[in-house]
Amino acid sequence: MKVVPKLGETLAIVPSMISLIRSYVKKEYIDIPMGSIIAVISALIYFLSPIDIIPDSIPGFGHIDDVAVITACLKWVGDDIKEYEARREKNNKKLI
Repeated sequence: MKVVPKLGETLAIVPSMISLIRSYVKKEYIDIPMGSIIAVISALIYFLSPIDIIPDSIPGFGHIDDVAVITACLKWVGDDIKEYEARREKNNKKLI
């Protein structure tokens, strides 16, 4: 099986995004703009949804749209996610 480095690097942020939303809901981490929370939730819903513009069942192309949505989200709120990850690391907590 081939490894797609860029795809893997981009999707590696998904667990942090999920953890961010969990922490926000639990009120453990609320130092983030509401627009960033909405962007992350929207990207995760699209990523996890079985209904996509390009069906995930198409080999080699099925995840292109998912990666595009996650990448766009990171361009908008990447700094907020990095700040969250840094604070979690500083507090020695697991991301998920």
